[in-house]
Amino acid sequence: MAYYLRKENKKKGTYLQMYESHWDKEKKQPRSKSVMAFGYVHELVSDEIPDPVAYYTDFVAEKNKERAAAFTEETRPRAFVAPVEYNLGQFLLYTLLEELNIREVIDILAAQMRFQFRIYDMIAQLIFSRIIYPCSKSKTVSSVFPHLYNSSPISEDQVYDGLSFIGGSYKKYIELFNHCYEQHYQRDFSNVFFDCTNYYFEIDLPYEDKQKGPSKENRHDPVIGQALLLDADLVPVAMQMYPGNESEKPYIRKVIEEMKSRYKVSGKTVQVADKGLNCARNIYAAVKEANDGYIFSKSIHGRNLSEKEKKWLLLENEQNIWKDYRDKDGNLLYRLKSCTDSFSYQFKEIDSETGRDVVKTFSVKEKRIVSYNPALAKKQKAEIQKMADKAASYAAYKAMTREDLGDSAKYVKITNKDENGKKITPVIGIDKEKVNEDLKYAGYNLMVTSELDMEPLQIYQTYHSLWKIEESFRITKSYLDARPVYVHKKETIYGHFLICYLSLFLLRVLEIKVFKNQINSYDLIDFIRDFRVVNKGDGSYINISRNQTVNEKVKKATGLTNLDALFLTEKEINNLFQNCILLDS
Repeated sequence: MAYYLRKENKKKGTYLQMYESHWDKEKKQPRSKSVMAFGYVHELVSDEIPDPVAYYTDFVAEKNKERAAAFTEETRPRAFVAPVEYNLGQFLLYTLLEELNIREVIDILAAQMRFQFRIYDMIAQLIFSRIIYPCSKSKTVSSVFPHLYNSSPISEDQVYDGLSFIGGSYKKYIELFNHCYEQHYQRDFSNVFFDCTNYYFEIDLPYEDKQKGPSKENRHDPVIGQALLLDADLVPVAMQMYPGNESEKPYIRKVIEEMKSRYKVSGKTVQVADKGLNCARNIYAAVKEANDGYIFSKSIHGRNLSEKEKKWLLLENEQNIWKDYRDKDGNLLYRLKSCTDSFSYQFKEIDSETGRDVVKTFSVKEKRIVSYNPALAKKQKAEIQKMADKAASYAAYKAMTREDLGDSAKYVKITNKDENGKKITPVIGIDKEKVNEDLKYAGYNLMVTSELDMEPLQIYQTYHSLWKIEESFRITKSYLDARPVYVHKKETIYGHFLICYLSLFLLRVLEIKVFKNQINSYDLIDFIRDFRVVNKGDGSYINISRNQTVNEKVKKATGLTNLDALFLTEKEINNLFQNCILLDS
């Protein structure tokens, strides 16, 4: 389009007008229209305009320059109009979600709310963003959503509304994902792995479920508890949130009972947990109430074991034979020995009829396996010596508060009476007996189980699969930045942790089921974060990913040969999202 000066001869003389020429798309021909009329030439002549034709020719030329400059400025690329860099690594998560086929049910669950956005899109984009660049909800909406390839526009307020909605019934969404997962894979509930953790909040006062409690990070902020359950394949199966001031011990009973009810698990399940969940009530619930089994670790310190049991840990004779397990070079990895006997337990419980505390006593036939690991012994001895030195410094100089001592406080001994039992001025010293005892048992670990037919090595290996649940918490906290939590409403908090749980769930399905442990979750996260492209604006994209190692792993596992190509067309990118197949039909 351009302006030109039209000179039209009429009866009164030459008439000057500024016309605009343009292309008519409908009629597919050039068209023109009058933009400004100047008048007859003889009427325009004046001292300022002696030659109207020349004057208005220059005038129209100037207008064309102005128009060209304005058009150039309008079409100039802008930094904040549309992103040119896009994340593509989430195509693995996108494909997995599509193949799990959860969209329809989520749409039905959200239909009653009449949201102006799709809850499914919000869940998917929050999962992608949590793995790619975990940050606050505000920053996620402004800085991450726009860089997700083919993302839907969702505002910050909509994210908070959506999180509150899904958080209010978060167990339904866990059940939905499990149901869709089980259309492709058979769950194995023969063993289940259970553990708990907590998360702190950047708030001053406790509120709702955010209560003061023992923090895993030794912080003093209000915390909220999270229980996590894995199946025998180590794929997450359930999550439970609870107030931070409540004991974690009852939740193994609640979560497993709910799991067996929801998924109609009728067979025996062996519960695997560490010493923090090992108590008489949980053992009673497992073997007497649920007809399940258990493999728990048991503390060997303090009053948890009798002196007779402690002596057995170290004993080696014809009846107590250790079996050594070595690496290919002959180096000792660990030693195992076991015994089977009946053991008595008791616990207090409130009687439902009288409302009073009653003591229940029961006995179970139990196999006990003790392991000794020389590498663990070396590590624990160094830690004990470090704590003892800290306690000694406190006893000598009192340069720190007792609160600052932390775990070292157990090695501080305060003497209030003399040999005759008379009260004296308190004397602070080191509890050398406690230090020596802990050094003696360094490297030893005790496991107790109801599974009498299991071999010690099988029990040892089953128990040590708990590292996977500890790794799950580490991924959730360190890689998905589930903590600290800045949202405050209870339902929104649960929605936040649901997104973190679903992110972990999808990563584990990819790692364990799709890629058969050929690619671990850390490499998957690295690939999803690293695989990015820049839009050239001509229908092609430049691949700017840098991590060749993880790119090669995913390329080999998926058979997608263009993941490391420098240039990718829009069609190739769309194929990644639409035609990649991960799950078995």
